[in-house]
Amino acid sequence: MISPGFFGLYNAHRALLTAQGAMNVVNANISNANTEGYTKQRADITEADPYAAPSISQLSQGQVGQGSIITQVTRSRDQFLDAQYRLANGISGQNTTMNGIFDQLQGIVAEPSTNGANTAMQNFYDTAQQLSVSPSSTAVRSQFMQQAADMVTTFQQEGQQLVDLRKNLVGDPSDTTSFATSQLAITANQINTMLSSIVKINQSIASVQSSGANANDLLDQRDLMLDKLSNLVDIKVTNYDSGQVDVTIAGQNMIKGVTQMDSLQVIQNTGTTPAPDDVPSLIRTVKGGITLNDGTAPDISSGTLKGINDMGGNDLTLTTVRGLLGKLDSLLTSIVTTVNTLQTSGRDLTGSLATSNPVFKTDATLNPSQPLAMFHYVANTDIIKNPKLLAAASDDSTQTGNFAGVGDGRNATLMAQLRDKTDATLGSNPVDYLTGMTTSLGIDASSYQSSSKSQAALVGSLSQQRASISGVNTDEETIDLLRFQRAFEASSKVISTLDQMYQTIINMAG
Repeated sequence: MISPGFFGLYNAHRALLTAQGAMNVVNANISNANTEGYTKQRADITEADPYAAPSISQLSQGQVGQGSIITQVTRSRDQFLDAQYRLANGISGQNTTMNGIFDQLQGIVAEPSTNGANTAMQNFYDTAQQLSVSPSSTAVRSQFMQQAADMVTTFQQEGQQLVDLRKNLVGDPSDTTSFATSQLAITANQINTMLSSIVKINQSIASVQSSGANANDLLDQRDLMLDKLSNLVDIKVTNYDSGQVDVTIAGQNMIKGVTQMDSLQVIQNTGTTPAPDDVPSLIRTVKGGITLNDGTAPDISSGTLKGINDMGGNDLTLTTVRGLLGKLDSLLTSIVTTVNTLQTSGRDLTGSLATSNPVFKTDATLNPSQPLAMFHYVANTDIIKNPKLLAAASDDSTQTGNFAGVGDGRNATLMAQLRDKTDATLGSNPVDYLTGMTTSLGIDASSYQSSSKSQAALVGSLSQQRASISGVNTDEETIDLLRFQRAFEASSKVISTLDQMYQTIINMAG
């Protein structure tokens, strides 16, 4: 069989189109070298079907090639690396979030400092020591009560900052609107927005690929969205050959192909298990009604959402906002209780038993929305107005009227010694207790700072591994561009040569 006269021209034309298409792909790669989420693309070039296909009726020997064609433009992507990256990215999101919250906690519980709880407590005990030396001094008595008031104020100020931080993180029962405006709720809404966007992209991908085209740019958009979503919450992505994906969160189906199955909501915990004090906000699936943070499976295991939830909860194995609040409350309550016990068993400057005049009182009208006792303590205004009511003297049965006189400061000495006395409720003396609290905070903060850095390094390493496959190397692309350019030029030369040859034949025939 003789090939058609313009067969060579047809082949050269195909080669021209193939080179042109390949250069377009290379140009797209180079122009998107710095585009976030872009995946390097490759033109899959293959031989066109030969002419003619062998058959019984075909008498010609062998086949004649018909040039090359671009069958498809594919993305250079490794789904295994994607899964590894998203797993590490979720842990990184959790650690980074917790590290940031620890920084805030250290700023609130600023120890050592000149205006923190430790300084206020030390000043109070120092003044008690001065009172034991000068029990009849009105000035020292007034200073003692002033230090008592300052200490309570300092504890309450730090406590209120912790309450405000927790409210911002996970909400507070004293303000029911805070559960919808908390960082936990905001993050859940961000997750829902991303889920909705992924579903829409899935629908667009299905539409494009049903026409036989490759939805590479849409696939890039979806992968980038999945990467960002993995930083907020732990996800599992199942890929299908059709280009669709399923997405689960904590084992719950959120996306199945082109359908959004569920979403997340944050609501106030008004139940008994888990206790609202331990878990103020419940993260639940809207349609399924499954709670994902009650300590039972399924449970959110990583991401920003996990970090916020953990720091806003009351996990005894971790230094949390609520945990620090509880320790400050226990410490102040211990100081108030032990000082009042001595005060009400001692004698004031007139020799009267100070049974009804404690140094600290509880005012139920003060911060009524706060359940912790520390927010209700006040220095006794009666003693502030009349410092003589302060019981610096001991109740001494060996003395006339059980009063050794205005020079007796033994009860004040006992108050000063409380600083170094182990309290049964604390398990140590007040100073060591506060030191232990701040030390634990510092250790946990340092641990999560290190974890945050190491996890960020791991994410960076995985990102580089992905970039080695999916990223654009402009040097490689330049080489490919030159290669396809030369192929284009060669094909053009073939067409030009054939054109001249056909012109010559036509002229000879004419």
